[in-house]
Amino acid sequence: MTASRHRTHVSAPRIPRPLAASVSAILAAAGALHALPATAGDLDEIIVTATRRSQSVTDIPYNISAVGAADLQNSGVTDLQSLTRMIPGLVSPDLGPRASSNNSALTIRGLNASAVNTQDQNIVAPLVSTYVDETPLFANLKLTDIERVEVLRGPQGTLYGSGSVGGTIRMIHTKPDFTATSLDVTAGGSQTANAANPSGTIEAIVNVPLSDTLAFRASGGYERLGGFTNAASLAVLDAQRQPVLADPSNPLSSPALFTTAKGVDWSNTEFFRGALRWQPSAAVEVNASYQHQTDNSGGYSQVHPGSRYDQQLYVSQPGTFKTDLGSIDLSVDAGFATVSSSSSYTSQSSASTYDLTGLIESLANFYGNYPRILSPIDIQTTDKAFTEELRLVSKKSGPWDWVVGGYYSERRQFMAQDEPILGFGSWAALPGSGSPPYGAEGSPNYSTYNDVIQLYKGGISPSQNPGYPDLSFTMNRHVKFNDTAVFSEVSYHLTDRWQVTGGGRLFWQRYQQDLSQTLPWCGPFCSESGLDPSGLTQSAQAKGFRNHIFKFNTSYNLTPRTLLYLTWSEGFRRGGVNTLPTGPCYYCEPAELLTYQPDEARNTELGIKGSFGNGSSYTVTLYHVDWLNPQIEGFTVAGGFDFVTNGERARTQGLESELTLRMTDTTKLELSYSYTDANLTAGFTRGYNDLVGVDGDRLPGVSRQQATVAIDYILPLGPDRDLHARFDGSYRGDFWTALPHSAIAVNLPGFAMLNARLGMGFSRTWRAEAFINNITNRIGATAVSPEPGLDHERADYVSRPRTIGVELHYSFKGK
Repeated sequence: MTASRHRTHVSAPRIPRPLAASVSAILAAAGALHALPATAGDLDEIIVTATRRSQSVTDIPYNISAVGAADLQNSGVTDLQSLTRMIPGLVSPDLGPRASSNNSALTIRGLNASAVNTQDQNIVAPLVSTYVDETPLFANLKLTDIERVEVLRGPQGTLYGSGSVGGTIRMIHTKPDFTATSLDVTAGGSQTANAANPSGTIEAIVNVPLSDTLAFRASGGYERLGGFTNAASLAVLDAQRQPVLADPSNPLSSPALFTTAKGVDWSNTEFFRGALRWQPSAAVEVNASYQHQTDNSGGYSQVHPGSRYDQQLYVSQPGTFKTDLGSIDLSVDAGFATVSSSSSYTSQSSASTYDLTGLIESLANFYGNYPRILSPIDIQTTDKAFTEELRLVSKKSGPWDWVVGGYYSERRQFMAQDEPILGFGSWAALPGSGSPPYGAEGSPNYSTYNDVIQLYKGGISPSQNPGYPDLSFTMNRHVKFNDTAVFSEVSYHLTDRWQVTGGGRLFWQRYQQDLSQTLPWCGPFCSESGLDPSGLTQSAQAKGFRNHIFKFNTSYNLTPRTLLYLTWSEGFRRGGVNTLPTGPCYYCEPAELLTYQPDEARNTELGIKGSFGNGSSYTVTLYHVDWLNPQIEGFTVAGGFDFVTNGERARTQGLESELTLRMTDTTKLELSYSYTDANLTAGFTRGYNDLVGVDGDRLPGVSRQQATVAIDYILPLGPDRDLHARFDGSYRGDFWTALPHSAIAVNLPGFAMLNARLGMGFSRTWRAEAFINNITNRIGATAVSPEPGLDHERADYVSRPRTIGVELHYSFKGK
């Protein structure tokens, strides 16, 4: 590895500690904003349901951002990645469609301790929970027909459960409308710098009232993104997936033949959602929906350092990911409370290939120094879950407000992984292949670990491997996870201005895993029993957790439009079982590595928010989070397996601020800034995998400073005609890709991204827009591949280059 293991830690400038000074600064900023003159043309306030009751964003006594449908459309936001440029403190590495389809790497308030893992099924639960309407699910679904997105910062465990440690993101779809038939169609095309092909999209939304109490709404579409990264050394394979030789006359020592390919990170997405809404009476409402999305991609958006858009992969890394979500939400007005039931079933599956050649190259002496190592991992996964939540929400008729509920979820995951070394079976049968490089057995230089195919201790020849001679490793993993919880939040209004809220959640969780792995060429030597010819290891692990978390909040209305709030809250993320082999085999791991513990966060925040009659608003929040037993992903030394372990302690603290300013009837300014000081507060060493943390190390993936700016301008041109222009920019400072003292850590520089859109409405039905994303064509590296290896030592995941495009919108609304 080229990354240095010894670095000098430089302390970050700290946020002023004296509470009085902080509060004075916040109040002074609020007072200055209140002095701004009001203008005509109020903006509609966004109503959210984050607290399980409908409230204006400015009335919720903690830090929440909400983005409505109009702002999503005007900003060109179509997925979670593009959403991050609008939300201060929300970070996600731009991994491209191949890695982003089902990998949650969202970070809020700096709560992250691991390098980015781009494998196709995460072994650790995310720290930010995501909800599609009322269903807990992470999938990078297209944000089509979205009424609003709610971003809740800080631990949200009382109402949203395990995993809501950094915060929660809720994507709320538009409900079917009983009053009018409507149709919206959007078609667009774009060209990305260095892309081999253009990109295009088409989507439609239709609403059909079936009666005064029944309505149907559907949306769907297709998106094709042209790839912009190129494979500089792609191995040529024949129809049997065998490497073509560079020198066919010398099969014993010839390297593989390599070629190039353009636009390998292309992707296409198909998506559909249908929803049925039934309201038989004023007291009863039923919403049923089904949603499907298929993502196909040719490879990762990663590049080799030193080349702008070239990557050094050896084999293609295609992936197909499917998501299905069905849900039924029932709401009944019971007089004293609203009773709600949310039932959902989700199914996610994938079939993909991941290039692990770099790791196997570093272990070439185990395979007789085979001269053309090509090692793709073929992975198939399924992830199915049933979730039921029952809630009672009081109807406000006195000083008390309350929410009480129960939650149950059962999740089953399966992963099958096959790892071949392409062409190895036929090469191993050649005379002279696999000679021990360090001397014959019995000589002083002989090493028993040099040459697996020499049938050491009873291993089989690859030609004896049933069905697939090139197969070197297999893994099958079955996981079952159950989560049962009861929760409640109760508020008491001491006066018209002052309220206090207390909440808690009690939960029982159980995690079970059945794991089997084989190393057929290694045979009995690598088996758990010492006898199995396939090198089989098996394990069954189970672990249960029972815990509780609490929340306290109080808020005071300084004025009818100014709210001061204080929150203390806890967050919890479940522990689990690692996918590691057990037993006495040479590559099995120590027992203490087989499971990992839950981690917890304790958050304190103080904030102020306000709004103005002209549609302007602001929020400023200070926070401090103590993080106990942070979960950290790493790689084992013996087998290069992904695993999760626990650190000791970490801390994040900082400031979040947002300002929306309606400058004139036609111009709106949006500003945000966040400062995050996120560090380990206790060191640790995990000698079995060389994972090291030092007190004071910055947490990975976390920039100290983030800022966004956006200017919206709308100019009426006449009846049903208008001109809309938007310019936005986002900045994030430098950050580490892993804990700074780990071998794979890299410090990536900060960067800014600029985008612009210009649209014109020609009538009530037609609208055209042009846009430029990444105007300055910044490379914008946001993550580094953590895989070890010789020729695959590092790959940077980069943002999409400058993209210029146009869109045409058609909208019809009947009676």
